[in-house]
Amino acid sequence: MSKYTVALIGQHGQVSTYLQRAFKHEKDIRLLVLGREQLDLSRPDTVCESLEAVEFDLLINPAAFTAVDLAEEQHEQSFAINRDAAAQLALVCAKRKTPMIHYSTDYVFPGDATEPYVETDATGPTGIYGKSKLEGENAIFATGAQAIILRTAWVYSNIGKNFYKTMLGLSASRNELNVVNDQVGSPTYAGSIADATLKLSLLLLEQGIRDDQFGVYHLTCQGQTHWADFAQALFKANAIGHMTVNGIPSSEYPTPAKRPEYSVLNCGKLVAQFGIALPNWKDALLDCAREEVA
Repeated sequence: MSKYTVALIGQHGQVSTYLQRAFKHEKDIRLLVLGREQLDLSRPDTVCESLEAVEFDLLINPAAFTAVDLAEEQHEQSFAINRDAAAQLALVCAKRKTPMIHYSTDYVFPGDATEPYVETDATGPTGIYGKSKLEGENAIFATGAQAIILRTAWVYSNIGKNFYKTMLGLSASRNELNVVNDQVGSPTYAGSIADATLKLSLLLLEQGIRDDQFGVYHLTCQGQTHWADFAQALFKANAIGHMTVNGIPSSEYPTPAKRPEYSVLNCGKLVAQFGIALPNWKDALLDCAREEVA
């Protein structure tokens, strides 16, 4: 019989899928996956009631409205899921004195820095997605919940919609691609996020942490690059030799939501507090390319 129950919010997203794989081998943990049928985050007023009969020792919430451009049109939906529902989840955890892990984003920053952002740097999101996630962070802590919020960036994997999969898909019918080369960040494999989250979860469940260790942490793969270089690297990792990648400025590829020019996150706090660090993005990319896609 399992010692602990972990409630995982969301079923089919990138991070959720890899979390399910990571927790599969933990015999002491029962992972309770709550998909949209069990918990509809687009209706925040139903969250507390939906969780009323659900018992858990830790709640992990990777679910979010992550369509950055669509968020510019669907303001209400973005804030409902990323702020209001997140706050309701935290409220449940606060009342039960149960810890939670929540994910946020580099988009909470303005993206105009010249060195990696630390957790205490001034925020200043430029779009609806970033604003909704930042307000979600603040709403979670306002409940008094014992929360760890992990800000990550440039998430990719073999599932869902992401840059990695888009590039591989385009390579099937194209020989040449134009990709922006003036946005700098740290590509972060969802599998690496899941592995780190599992370590953190075991720490919370088995040992516990000090009250002053709850808070915001940055969690990305190490190193930095730009999108065009990442595209070249992922083609190489997958032995796709026919693709030519041309670097272009962002001005030649306009999007409804402005992308950060610089979104590298300093992850030193997570290492200092818990000894948890993700691999270099190039190594994680090879892990992703070697993965057997189910």
